[in-house]
Amino acid sequence: MKKMAWAAAIALTAGLLAGATPSAATASPTDNEVHNTGNVAVGAIQVWNTTACVYRQGCYDDLIPAGQYSGYRYTAAIYIGDNYCGRIRYWLSGGGLGPVDITPEGPGWYRFNPVHPGFDVRGVPITSAGCDRSGATSRDGGEFVQAEQ
Repeated sequence: MKKMAWAAAIALTAGLLAGATPSAATASPTDNEVHNTGNVAVGAIQVWNTTACVYRQGCYDDLIPAGQYSGYRYTAAIYIGDNYCGRIRYWLSGGGLGPVDITPEGPGWYRFNPVHPGFDVRGVPITSAGCDRSGATSRDGGEFVQAEQ
């Protein structure tokens, strides 16, 4: 009997954890999630205020480490530092990814369009072919705001 109760508790816990995982298909229009798919951390801004470095950590609130999510229920923007560009793709509500948006060289912020349920982002060294903006890029995911230097 104790084994059955223990198995039920594990199943309940697993179900709760699975339900807490963000999903583009289940996110509400006021929620989004930001996933850093790159190799370097990017800054996350929870509530957009201004184009000045007045956030909790200066130019951003927290870092999103490589391979991690922002952890916010809603992320308003990301910060891209000097010598990097940003590659951003928004999540489609039915699954999949929208077209890539490549930012100019940082420092600057990429403000997200709130209609999308989430974003894959990455900071890329400006010398990389991944920062080549000569091809067509999307502006549906948001807008880049250059930081004053």
